[in-house]
Amino acid sequence: MAESRKMSDPDKATGFALILLATLCITYIIENFLRSAAGALTPVLIDELGITHGAMGWLTTAFFLVYGVMQIPAGLLGDSYGPRKTIIWSTAVTVLGVFLFWINRSYPVLFVAQFLVGVGSSTFYINSVKLMLEWFPSSWKATAVGVMSASSGIGNTVAYMGFPLVYERFGDWRGFYIAMGLILLLNWVMNLFLLKDKNTPNGRLSLGDMIDSVVNVVKNPIMRPYIIAYAFRSTNFVLSIWITQFLIEAKGFSYVEAGKITSIGTLAAIPGCILVAAISDRMRKRKAPLIFFAFLTFLANTLILLLPPGTSVILFSTINAVMYISVGYWVLFFSMVPEILPQNESGIGLGLINAVCTLGISFLSPIYGGLVDYTGNYTVSNLILLLGTLMVPVIMLKIDDPYGWEK
Repeated sequence: MAESRKMSDPDKATGFALILLATLCITYIIENFLRSAAGALTPVLIDELGITHGAMGWLTTAFFLVYGVMQIPAGLLGDSYGPRKTIIWSTAVTVLGVFLFWINRSYPVLFVAQFLVGVGSSTFYINSVKLMLEWFPSSWKATAVGVMSASSGIGNTVAYMGFPLVYERFGDWRGFYIAMGLILLLNWVMNLFLLKDKNTPNGRLSLGDMIDSVVNVVKNPIMRPYIIAYAFRSTNFVLSIWITQFLIEAKGFSYVEAGKITSIGTLAAIPGCILVAAISDRMRKRKAPLIFFAFLTFLANTLILLLPPGTSVILFSTINAVMYISVGYWVLFFSMVPEILPQNESGIGLGLINAVCTLGISFLSPIYGGLVDYTGNYTVSNLILLLGTLMVPVIMLKIDDPYGWEK
């Protein structure tokens, strides 16, 4: 098995790995644009559809709930049929959801569109990580995952900065949205020719085998802190979903100013993911950089939420940038899980941690908005998020560093 995983032609494999990374980054940029679209459009959609904060929370849940539920099947599909085939078919569903989102004029249609985009996007990250871990050498695996993960910041930035600017200038957001959807369609055609599995898929598994595999991973005591900590990581995502609306209503910024602050953060996430991953690879450690950056995330979150109204856009943007750089610690989870699990269980493990996080987002986002409606302010909602953010480094203090444990 070890011999089969070695690169028979290192130079050729490295060249292909870079091509693979490039096309996967394009897909991930667009998928994160789509993921962020509802959050970036929150003020517009609340006004356009005449809905409450709680209803807006459920709209984001339409994406994240199905995305979370699909994470374990996403890993199983990748293990059984191969990452390439899984990515190709699921991206086609995403494209369908994009066109439905574009033509919508009502809350129910938008809800269904979000659901389809969530289904289609759900398998991509896990299976793209599996492809990179197959094609990149050990000393570059975390960095490769970090680079692709960093590309998410481009998609998020395009959404959070692009929508306010386009809407302010043209009074409509749909043309901008569908243009990104067309780029995804072209990239899907690229992936038909460029994506390639290195390892042979396991083939079809029976339902019983799938359940047994999931149970084995869940029962593995080494995995438990990863599962619990990454579930609390969902609080970072919930803040990113609501931060534009929070900055407008609680801090007094305009839609464009809030978009600028948010987009500075999402831009900072690009070097953040690469920086954290590169530091980890160069230190040959996972635990220490993860705990450091997770705790720094908590401190930056606290400042963002406590700064008084009237604080300058520059200061808010700076602290938000620090928060988004430090939150890049999340990429280390996706290097660590394959290091502690056998190859035939790594897809399930990756899917599991992504599932608990995304389900956490689905659970917390409408609660966050509902509490704002109920209390008339953001205090209780934000205290919940801060507690969850702090729990990540506290829980990960208990693990042993998994660097070099690859099965």
